[in-house]
Amino acid sequence: MSVKLTIEPKVTLSYPSAKEFTYILKSVAELVEEVSFRVESDGLKLKALDPGRIAMLTVTLPPEAFQEFQVSEPTNIGLSVGNLIKVLKHLRKNDRVTIAANEEYVEIIIEGTSVRRYKFRNIEVLSEEIPELNVEYDVEGSVLVGPLRNAISELSNLTDTIGVSVREEAIVMYDYDTKKTQYRFSSTTGTLISLSIKKSCEVAFDSEYLSKIVDILRLGSVADIRFGSEAPLNIEITMSAGGRAQYFLAAKV
Repeated sequence: MSVKLTIEPKVTLSYPSAKEFTYILKSVAELVEEVSFRVESDGLKLKALDPGRIAMLTVTLPPEAFQEFQVSEPTNIGLSVGNLIKVLKHLRKNDRVTIAANEEYVEIIIEGTSVRRYKFRNIEVLSEEIPELNVEYDVEGSVLVGPLRNAISELSNLTDTIGVSVREEAIVMYDYDTKKTQYRFSSTTGTLISLSIKKSCEVAFDSEYLSKIVDILRLGSVADIRFGSEAPLNIEITMSAGGRAQYFLAAKV
């Protein structure tokens, strides 16, 4: 990297777009106040489970997603997400973010028209072990991310509860209480790429929690949607820069 570090790092990661990296952080910040990134030779991983255990976000970024990726020893990077988002404000499109860490400190450098440097304590983030989810989905489909983001954003402003169902070979999101507003993802409109139905179902989800992934959805072009009468909603994207993000949301009771 072009800027010299002030710490002796165990890991050094340079992400090509600092602005895009904040989309990940904003979605994480919607769920938790502190986050731990696990960095190993095969990439960066994080899991964020909200205190009420209603929603969980997982993100995996492989080494190829970074411009620079150096790991001399597997390391946990623990940070306050709120503080991190504050330092990553006012970014330009081509700004690059570098994160370097050892057991004591995390150093963050933003390189663009100018260079900004920040240094934090590497904090220990206490988190419970989150088991791998193994569930059966009634419906699995793939939709375009742009229309999905619009549907979630607009419905979240209209209602507290968003319904998700399948009707006539289409995935439908709608105002669960009034049924007056709905968004259809179908092959006819070109918004539905694939659809597999084991059985029809209609499930309700909290709109506030569903809206928490609007930012991270900016990073992909296609979203895989899975849901069922006895399964959480699962929205997964493959990021254009490399990596995957999955959001799990429990049904509203």
